[in-house]
Amino acid sequence: MELVEGPTLAERIAGHPIPVDEALAIAKQIAEAVEAAHEQGIIHRDLKPANIKVRPDGTVKVLDFGLAKALEPSGVTGANVSDSPTLSMQATAAGVILGTVAYMAPEQARGKPADRRADIWAFGCVLYELLTGQRAFSGDDVTDTIVAIVSKEPDWNALTGAAMYMRPLLMRCLKKDRRQRLQAIGDARIQMEELLNRSAGEVVGTQAQATSASRRVPLGTIGALTVIAIAALATWALTRPLPTVGQTPSRFEIVPPANQALSPVSDRDVAVSPDGRYIAYRGGAGGAQLIVRALDRLDAQPLPSARNPRQPFFSPDSQWIAFFEGQTLKKVSIAGGAAITVCQSPAVARGASWGDDNRIVFSTTDTTIGLLQVSASGGEPVVLTRPDRAKGETNHWYPSVLPGGRGVLFTQTARNAATSARLAVLDLKTGQHKLLTRGSQAQYLDSGHLLYVADGTLHAERFDLQSLELRGDPVPAVDKVWTGGGGAANYGISRTGTLVYVPHAAPSQRSLVWVDRSGKETPIALPQRDYDEPRLSPDSTRVALAIRDQDYDIHILDLGSGGLRRLTFDPSIDATPVWTPDSRQIVFGSQRGGTNVSNVFIQAADGTGTAERVSTGQDWQTPSFVTPDGSAVIGFENPPQTRGDIVRFPLSHATASRAAVGHGPVPVEGLIRSSAYESNGELSPNGRYITYLSDESGQNEIYVRPFPHVDEGRWQVSLSGGTAPVWARDGRELFYLDQADRLTAIPVQTSGTTFTFGNPTRLHDVAYGKTVAVSRAYDVAADGRRFLMIKENATEVYRMIVVVNWFDELKAKVSSR
Repeated sequence: MELVEGPTLAERIAGHPIPVDEALAIAKQIAEAVEAAHEQGIIHRDLKPANIKVRPDGTVKVLDFGLAKALEPSGVTGANVSDSPTLSMQATAAGVILGTVAYMAPEQARGKPADRRADIWAFGCVLYELLTGQRAFSGDDVTDTIVAIVSKEPDWNALTGAAMYMRPLLMRCLKKDRRQRLQAIGDARIQMEELLNRSAGEVVGTQAQATSASRRVPLGTIGALTVIAIAALATWALTRPLPTVGQTPSRFEIVPPANQALSPVSDRDVAVSPDGRYIAYRGGAGGAQLIVRALDRLDAQPLPSARNPRQPFFSPDSQWIAFFEGQTLKKVSIAGGAAITVCQSPAVARGASWGDDNRIVFSTTDTTIGLLQVSASGGEPVVLTRPDRAKGETNHWYPSVLPGGRGVLFTQTARNAATSARLAVLDLKTGQHKLLTRGSQAQYLDSGHLLYVADGTLHAERFDLQSLELRGDPVPAVDKVWTGGGGAANYGISRTGTLVYVPHAAPSQRSLVWVDRSGKETPIALPQRDYDEPRLSPDSTRVALAIRDQDYDIHILDLGSGGLRRLTFDPSIDATPVWTPDSRQIVFGSQRGGTNVSNVFIQAADGTGTAERVSTGQDWQTPSFVTPDGSAVIGFENPPQTRGDIVRFPLSHATASRAAVGHGPVPVEGLIRSSAYESNGELSPNGRYITYLSDESGQNEIYVRPFPHVDEGRWQVSLSGGTAPVWARDGRELFYLDQADRLTAIPVQTSGTTFTFGNPTRLHDVAYGKTVAVSRAYDVAADGRRFLMIKENATEVYRMIVVVNWFDELKAKVSSR
């Protein structure tokens, strides 16, 4: 170690922050030293204030390369925690251990190999300590410190004054996932040089003006001016609006890469920050990630602590993103870190909004509760509204808090589909709400308009914030916006006028294929259409399937002749077909009858007669299986109290005619009800066991229970995720799609005194078409050797359209009317 005069940086700090201009000058020299080492293939591994000295002339020396090592080729492993800096060398000196551990990167703390990104982490810790006078990660002992490193965030509120503008750089240095961390220390050095050079220029200009007036600027004043200039420049760099060209609206398209593909469902799964700088969306495989993209960058970043997110929305200051994970409302910093629970939702959420007063208003599928509010800091939700059943109201959905907390916009739905979507506004002063117009999912714009969706088109209409009244006529603003089954349109609008929306995607082009156990495909001679939910008849002669086109009906394919004919003709959606054991009838889910929920119906497979109602009710109901004796349907229902249950509907007496003569609703028997989401219930061929999907473990897995006594046993048969289970006809195998949507088989024994099963085996390396969790997009031939699959030929690619300065375009459209 070189002998260097002057105190160490630890002694200089001594619990007190260093002035920002001096801290940046020191940090830039540290970055230069580390960059020089990295260029020579050396990583330090023990960078900390105690190993840094500042000479009297201001020169910074990075010392103690005794623990440095040559950079290893990527992929080399084998390092363990004993290689961690100082920890193994001075294991009895608690202070030294704690002081060194506090600068370890998470991968070092976990015993993984260290590369140059570990030095970038340590540099971030040192810079944080320079600016705040305190360690970024600390604890009472080594264990507490390591826990803080791997699971907690620094106290960002400790960055005050001009120091707060260094927060973005620090956050990039202190990403726990090193893949998301700043990748080169030179990038940090460049950022600091730019700030220092610009601030120096500002100081020189200021000093020159003072000198020309025969006044000399004191040295202390120069330092103060440097701080002001850094703060001003950093503020400009970090808060400037996105570039505009003379306020002319400009458009561009975002098509996320396959591993971050947008994955909308029936909710609003795209959001834009109020400052117009960020987009957040639900994406990745199965929509399991919350992905954030800065509009001035080409790449996007997932937030790892958000799992299976739905309906993201931003805080008013654009620094937090809230979302629903199951029935839990959570929030996470836009910079990453741990997700924080805000509250539990009483049912599945249907929209939320974060108001200026730090209040979150959200709604759920519980028809007894309308809007709820909760503090964004956490607490118990409080009911704001309840649907008035006497007036035909069923739900209050998609709230949007008006500026200043004046009121809340929301969508009022009714059981009659023709009038189900109406915009309403709640006056928070009086507690009363009133209807505004036909439409859904409104948001107030700072241009003085409401933006809302009707028939897949965004409309704008003038709105008076004081009287809470619409003024003028609606103007079509954006056509063909992607709208889910719940009426939610995927769009967002910032307070600065940046519009983001998802255009309606072209339908998938799919084909039907037979695939054997080796993966060999045999196409079925049919034109490409958006096929879904194929079901082989028990006699193996026909296939019932849904086609997701403008009619969305059920069709029957004759495997002998190859003919495809339409079975249902109702204008509502008919889907999820299931055969009766005698192959003579089809049970299916439908929204017919003027409702906005699905009930279960039955129809003769040859097209004769009319469809009869099997179930009634105001909760979504679909079939998944008919019992071997044909007496009942095993199906799915989502009552307000739970997210999804497996139920049984009797077939013997549940018809539309009985309901018409006053016998009342068809009885529904709950088979598997819990706080978890459960669906896809199917009985084994001998009727002794039921398989189903559940997310009780935190992700979708496949389970088996005894039937009909479902509480007498339970077995999880999938190992790491699974959906869409189905039994082999001989009862000796169980098939499902694994976490990567590959067909998987498990040997099972259902004829013994208890259920037994073996290890799963992946049959195909190709992921075929899939569908929503309440159904499945494949079936198994009677011999168990072939599988009827859906092949995606041209899948839906969801893209986002971004319009900057859209308010000017909107004003032009409104004025032209």
